[in-house]
Amino acid sequence: MNQIRHLPPGVKDFLFEEARRRRQVERLLTGLLEQRGYQEIITPTFEYGEVFLAASREEELKNGLPEKMYRFLDRNGQFLALRSDFTAQIARIAATRLQGMEPPIHIYYSGKVFRAEAQHAGKSREKWQVGFEILGDGGFEADTRAICTILDAFAALSLRQVRIAIGHIGFFDGVLNGSVKLASEARRDIKYLIERKDVEGLRLLCEQLDLPSGLTRALMQIPALHGDASILQRARQITAQPSAIAAIEHLEKLWQNIAEHPGADSVFIDLSEVEGMGYYTGIMIKAFAAGIGQEVGSGGRYDDLVARFGRAMPAVGFSFDVDLLVEASRNASQSGGAS
Repeated sequence: MNQIRHLPPGVKDFLFEEARRRRQVERLLTGLLEQRGYQEIITPTFEYGEVFLAASREEELKNGLPEKMYRFLDRNGQFLALRSDFTAQIARIAATRLQGMEPPIHIYYSGKVFRAEAQHAGKSREKWQVGFEILGDGGFEADTRAICTILDAFAALSLRQVRIAIGHIGFFDGVLNGSVKLASEARRDIKYLIERKDVEGLRLLCEQLDLPSGLTRALMQIPALHGDASILQRARQITAQPSAIAAIEHLEKLWQNIAEHPGADSVFIDLSEVEGMGYYTGIMIKAFAAGIGQEVGSGGRYDDLVARFGRAMPAVGFSFDVDLLVEASRNASQSGGAS
């Protein structure tokens, strides 16, 4: 009887004013995206679990999506899962339902994702997201358009104390792949430590793996490669691998392209951004807001993902966490950081 009066861990009821605030954030974001020419897609709350497994690279991430999926069997014994990631579903739709559309295709979505986060992590297990995707455009301008859309969204929400971190997985891959071939588990552990800027843990792991001294020195510097565009010059000094240099040049050009945007001061480079969702192939983006202990949005470029569902198509996208943005807006109002 006690259980029917309480919610399970990681989910919440939102009543009256709390519900109104969430709808307000949702309307602001979806309204902006519609003005930019994005069209809405509504995806099912659950579908075959293989969709989400196909989008993940379990061996590349610690505690990745496969470990967080809510799985169940239907009456016919089919393996199903609650939606744990919109992008996986959109990749499926792009490969199967959008073949007649001329790219680039601009879409947006709004809804809940469900992830079995550890109780001690302090993260919700039910996340309300609004996001957008640019499908079929592998060009540099699509990356620029995505970042400017993110900046415009925070301006529409009157959030000024935000920071947008931009990395590029090609830099890490170039540094590592140009030197040694490592097992997936070792790569995963290195990524995990770099993302968390655990330099001492990274040093010990490099010793255990008996990595070449030059590679160890390069990897040890990556956690500190975050800041303004001068970081990219420092990055050039630790590697000469062509793919890593190409990633640096891409970020340099991107930095120049967004420099005139009114919100450009909130952008910084972070080459220690190396985990993401496991399917990113280019830029990786995370957004942070004052007073919030986790990212309020994330995304990046995933040029190989749609191909896993049968159609080669480059893409870039981003999702906003509605609940955290409501909290950020409340914090900003209390501190005078929002209009």
